[in-house]
Amino acid sequence: MANNYLDIQETAERLGCTSRRVQQLCVTGKLPGAFKTDGDWQIPVTADARLVARISYLVSRDMLDIPADKRQEATDRLGVITEFEKITACCIRNGGTRTEAVARFTTETNIAIRTLERWIHKYRDLGLMGLVDTRGGKFTSQILSPDAFALFKSMYLTQQRLSVRTCWQNINYINRSEKKNWNIPTLRTMYNYIEKNIPMGVLVLHREGLAAYEAKCAPYITIDPDSIKPGQIWVSDHHQFNCWIRYRNDWIRPWLTCWEDMRSRKIVGWHICAAPNQTTILLAMKRGIEKYGPPDSVKIDNGRDYDSEMWTGTTKVRRRTLAKGYIDETRIAGIYAMMDIGVSFSIPYHPQSKPIERWFDTLDMQFTKTMPTYCGKDSERKPDNLNDYLKSDKAILEAYTLESFGELVNQYIEVYNNNAHSGNGMDGQTPNQIFSQRTSQRVLVDGVLELLMRTWSGELIVGKNGVRFKGMWYGQYNMELAIWQGKKVVAAYDPDDMRRVYVYDSTNTKLITIAEQNQLIAYGSAVSEESFRQARGEQARAVRITRQFRDTRLTANMDLPTLTMKAMAEGQKQKTEDRRQETGDGRQKTEANIRPVQTPLNNQVREHQRQVTIKALKRAAGAESMTAALDMDFSLLSTKKSESRKLGLFND
Repeated sequence: MANNYLDIQETAERLGCTSRRVQQLCVTGKLPGAFKTDGDWQIPVTADARLVARISYLVSRDMLDIPADKRQEATDRLGVITEFEKITACCIRNGGTRTEAVARFTTETNIAIRTLERWIHKYRDLGLMGLVDTRGGKFTSQILSPDAFALFKSMYLTQQRLSVRTCWQNINYINRSEKKNWNIPTLRTMYNYIEKNIPMGVLVLHREGLAAYEAKCAPYITIDPDSIKPGQIWVSDHHQFNCWIRYRNDWIRPWLTCWEDMRSRKIVGWHICAAPNQTTILLAMKRGIEKYGPPDSVKIDNGRDYDSEMWTGTTKVRRRTLAKGYIDETRIAGIYAMMDIGVSFSIPYHPQSKPIERWFDTLDMQFTKTMPTYCGKDSERKPDNLNDYLKSDKAILEAYTLESFGELVNQYIEVYNNNAHSGNGMDGQTPNQIFSQRTSQRVLVDGVLELLMRTWSGELIVGKNGVRFKGMWYGQYNMELAIWQGKKVVAAYDPDDMRRVYVYDSTNTKLITIAEQNQLIAYGSAVSEESFRQARGEQARAVRITRQFRDTRLTANMDLPTLTMKAMAEGQKQKTEDRRQETGDGRQKTEANIRPVQTPLNNQVREHQRQVTIKALKRAAGAESMTAALDMDFSLLSTKKSESRKLGLFND
C-alpha cells in the first residue's frame, strides 16, 4: 500500500490503545479515510493528528536543508489534507459521496480541485516532502534522503572501491526490504549527485589511501629555488615514450633514463633504450659526470633499479631499518658512496618530490606529440587511425630506429637546455644559463670514472671455481683469487664486456685481480687428453702456489714480539708526522672552485692498467702459467685499446 497508510497494529501503537479499539473506530468512521482491502484495514496517517505527528517528526531530519517558510507551507498543506479527510469521512457517514465532499471542500476553501488532488497524491507517495514547493530548484533531501546517503557513503568511501552502481543497488534493496521510505534518485542522477556533494579530497583519501591523498590533494611545501645551488642535486627516473619505433623488426615504445639538475632544470645525462635497468641508469649518469662532474647528492626513485645494492651498497630490507626515506651514507659502499654522493629517495605517489616528472610532461607535449606514431597517454587519447597506420608499409619504411630516435631526442634536449623558462626561480633564463652560475665543481681523478661506472655486485664469497656473478663463474684457475677462497669480495664488470670481472677486497675496495670467465664443458662431451692434462696441471699449480703463499724460512729465527712492538711504535710516529704535515703550511692546496672527489679507486688506476697489460703480455708470450712478478717498466706501454691492438696485446 501507499507509504502513508498504517495497519491496525501500528495505528494502535501510535494512538496508545488496543487493536480492537482501532477496529471499532474504523467501523464507526471515527478514523476518516480508513478502508478495508483483502480483509485488512488501512488507516491514512491523516485520519488522526496523533498519527501525523510521528511522521512529521521522522521526516523532519530529511527537511533540514529546506527553508523555514517552505517547511511551514508544506505543513499547512498537510493540515488542509487532514481537514479534507475529516469532511470526507463525515460526508460518507451521512450517505454522501467523496465527489460531493471534494466539491463542497474546494468551494469553501477556494482551492482548485486539481490542486487538492495533486497534494493528496504527492503526500501519499512522498510524505511531507511531497508537499514542499520545489519551484526555484530541488533541495538535497528531495533528491536523496540523508540516511540513505550516509549508508551509501559507508559503502562507497572504502579502499575496496565499490562502484557507484553496486552501492546504489544496495541502498535501493535496503530501502525496499526494510521499508525505509527513503528518496533515492536514478543511477545517472546519483553520479551527478556524488560529483557535487563528495569533495575530491574525501574521495581520494577514503578510496585510495593517505599516500595518494597527500600526493593529489594535500598542500605541499614549495621549495625555495635559491636554497639549492646549480649542480648540487640531481634527480633521475625512467620514462616510457608515448610513441612507437621499430626495434628488431617489431614496434616498441622506447624508454628514456634521465638525470636532471634540480636547480637549473638542465638535463645533464640521458640514455635511450628498449627496456630500462641498472645499466641504463649507469650509462646516463656516466654521460652527465663526464661533462659536469658528480653532484653533491641525488634524489632517486624507490624502484628496484635505482635503490639496488649496486648503487647504494645495501638492500632495501636492510635500508628500511634506517631513517625513513634516507640512506645512512656511513654504512653503504655502493657507487654513490664511493663518489661521496648523498642519497635520498622520493616519496611514493608524490610527484612534487621528484621534479623530473614535470619535465617528462613537457617532453611529451613538445616532442613526443609531434611523432607520427604518437599513441597518447591512455586509450582515450590514442589516435583513431594509429593501428591502421602502424600496419602500413609506409609506417614501417619511415619508422625511427632506436639509434635514429636517440639522435632526435639528443637534438631536442639540446634545444630544451637552451630554451628560456618562466618557472619558479628561472626568471626567464635557460637551464644552461642557470647551470653555468654554479660556484664550484666536483671532479674525479682521471681514469676513476671508467672504473666506477661499472655494474657492481654485492658481497660475494670466493669458492673453488672462483666467484659467481650474474649467473656465471669467473676466475677458475686465477691464482690471485685462489688465496681468497672463503673470503668476501665484490666484483664489477664493464656492461659492454662480460668476459672478465674486476674483483676487489670488500672491506677497502682494493683490486685483487681481473678474473676471466670460466670455460664450461657440456656433460657427456669428449675431453681430449691434452685438455685434461692441461686442466690437471692448472689444479696442481694452484695447490703449489697455495702452499708457497707462506715461506716459513723467513720467520724461523725471528723475534716476532720485539718486531711487532717496534713496528707499532714506528707506525704511531708516522701517524704523528702525517698529522703535523696536514695542519702545517706545506699542505697541498687546490683551487677554490674545484673539489677533488676522493674515491676508494683513486690510487688504483695504474694498478688496473698494470694488471691488464701483464695479462696481455703473458697471453702474447704464451706464458700465462707464469707466476713470478714481471719486473719491468710498463710506462711505455699504452693501455688504450686503439694503440694496444696494434701490438696485438688485446686480441680476443
